[in-house]
Amino acid sequence: MLIKGKKINLRQLKKNDDKSLFKYANDRMICRYTTVPYPYTLKIAQSFIKKTCKNLKIGESYDLGMADSESGEIIGMAALRIKDKKAKIAEIGYWLGRKHWSRGITSEAAAIMLNFGFEKLKLNRIYAKVMKPNIGSIRILEKHGFKLEGILRRHEYKMGKIHDVLMFGLLKEEYKK
Repeated sequence: MLIKGKKINLRQLKKNDDKSLFKYANDRMICRYTTVPYPYTLKIAQSFIKKTCKNLKIGESYDLGMADSESGEIIGMAALRIKDKKAKIAEIGYWLGRKHWSRGITSEAAAIMLNFGFEKLKLNRIYAKVMKPNIGSIRILEKHGFKLEGILRRHEYKMGKIHDVLMFGLLKEEYKK
């Protein structure tokens, strides 16, 4: 699976992407507000690649690597995880290696995934959960039309702290291409 963008291409992970995943995901700044574990080991990367390939085949989740359009290196991840097939609901998530922040890459990946979700998968709703201090992720969601739907107070424990989690949602009819 490959979806082409301008700065990045989203593609299925390959076995040899394990070193790139390890290189970028093993960073406290990446892990602090995401579900990415810390420390992130090479073994975790290898297991993650196997799991994503299996889930992609059965259409349960679409965890795609953000491949730099020039080098082809995986520099982050974008995902749509199907949560309810009948209601056509999925959760979106993403992370990007710190070296590549502030260049619009994650926003492009989110736009690609939204288009894929609403147009190809015919989803009805896409939602995101964001730990409250993650301002960058909140801005990306708002830019793409997501609405704040609620706050799960003191809901997520990560790296020694309990965080509020903000729930954002976007319906198909609200989606702007």
